Amino acid sequence: MTSSVASLSFFCLLVLLLPAPHGASSHASYKQGSRQIFSRTSGRSSGNSQQASSVSTATTCSSLATGLGNNKVPVVHRQSPCSQLHGLPSLTAADVLRRDATLIWRRFSSQSSLVAALAPSPAVAALGPSPAATVLAPSPAATIIPANGSSDPRTLPGALDYSVLVNYGTPEQQFPVFLDTSSVGASMLRCKPCASGSNDCDPAFDTSQSSTFANVLCGSPDCPTNCSGGSFCPLDGIYSVINGTFAEDVLALAPSTAINNFKFVCLNVSKPDDQPVAGTLDLSRDRNSLPSQLSSSGQAPAAAFSYCLPKSPSSQGFLSLGVNATVKDDNVTAHAPLVSNGDPELASMYFIDLVGMCLGDEDLPIPVGTFGSNGTNLDVGTTFTMLAPDAYTALSNSFQKQMSQYNFSSPGIGGFDTCFNFTDLNDLVIPNVQFKFSNGDILEIHADQMLYYDDTDAAPFTMACLAFSSLDAGDSFSAVIGSYTLATTEVVYNVAGGEVGFIPWSC
Repeated sequence: MTSSVASLSFFCLLVLLLPAPHGASSHASYKQGSRQIFSRTSGRSSGNSQQASSVSTATTCSSLATGLGNNKVPVVHRQSPCSQLHGLPSLTAADVLRRDATLIWRRFSSQSSLVAALAPSPAVAALGPSPAATVLAPSPAATIIPANGSSDPRTLPGALDYSVLVNYGTPEQQFPVFLDTSSVGASMLRCKPCASGSNDCDPAFDTSQSSTFANVLCGSPDCPTNCSGGSFCPLDGIYSVINGTFAEDVLALAPSTAINNFKFVCLNVSKPDDQPVAGTLDLSRDRNSLPSQLSSSGQAPAAAFSYCLPKSPSSQGFLSLGVNATVKDDNVTAHAPLVSNGDPELASMYFIDLVGMCLGDEDLPIPVGTFGSNGTNLDVGTTFTMLAPDAYTALSNSFQKQMSQYNFSSPGIGGFDTCFNFTDLNDLVIPNVQFKFSNGDILEIHADQMLYYDDTDAAPFTMACLAFSSLDAGDSFSAVIGSYTLATTEVVYNVAGGEVGFIPWSC
């Protein structure tokens, strides 16, 4: 075991005070070894635990911005009170699980998360994106874009729910766009003139009003599509469900971060959209992604960025671009090697070398080769983590065995099948999930990230399910780690260094 892992193991043995879930029930929570212990409290506790303070739910947009520094701008989740979608019908866990499965199947069969996100599909069409808020103040070192999200099971995050406010064109036109790590290879934006010939296809970027807008032509070095002549460069035919052409203009994330001649895809749209988010911000490994274009412009290290997705509408998260997006070398940060999936069509996605899992003190009996050489996908647009059937079965069986003293609930809830009823308990011990990487580092996932609660106001003393799901047998990939599992963890993508860092409790 490396010294890094030894230090991490020592850190895990410390008793750490953890906040109660947003909502929140009155309880104390502390970590002991690889387990998390919860106790109901009626007052201040003693010893190695103390009563966790409740996190209040934000009810105004101004409360979200409280405490933000000059280098940060609020980004709202679809369930934030600042979101134009706030108050729309919420999604159930079953909706999200079906959506995740559809998204993953389409992505790995057609190499396009945008096909899944934008094509007509009941599970996807039900999702609502989240508009963003104010503009970032100048920062010479990096761009920090905070985000706000929700893990409330009554308002679960959906595909590509985390968004940021960006400005396109000269003069600037402002739009909220999704954050996406598994894009078609470019940021995307709804554009005018409308395909129908009308001007009623908002939200959309009015290209005629920007003095710096230009179409990318076939035959140009900036056209990634194999086409000829002087026509506009189309999005590759593999994504035929999306009708768009490549273009370039000024993209401004903040006064301190602007890219001239930013390449993106102008989506051809014919009618208004009832969703106020106008497109996506590509954070993938593609040459036309935001990190890559920032690097080419000399404003950031090679494809370096990080994000932290929060658990609550009242808490802050962030997207960081630039020198601040670096992997720390300390006893808290886990590091995972970036690897190639081996499929050139998936080269723009992020894969890490997951080799095993633990639950509590037990090394899960996952058959050798289950995770294979194709890597584990990291995706901000997938909510729940999905594992190869052998890995999920081992996790579920071990969790049931280690939790056998509690009341198992069958059938489960929300599409989950490994559930327990903790409603009438005063004390609870939960073994934490650990991901093991090929370099020996370990990433520990705590109870709030690994359990789905039926009632977050009462959590954890409510119905709770293991918030993982199984991939279909025969799938060509081994795991997809979703946003629910990594909430509150800063995920640092150091492409030049060939690794991803995970910094817990960062937002």
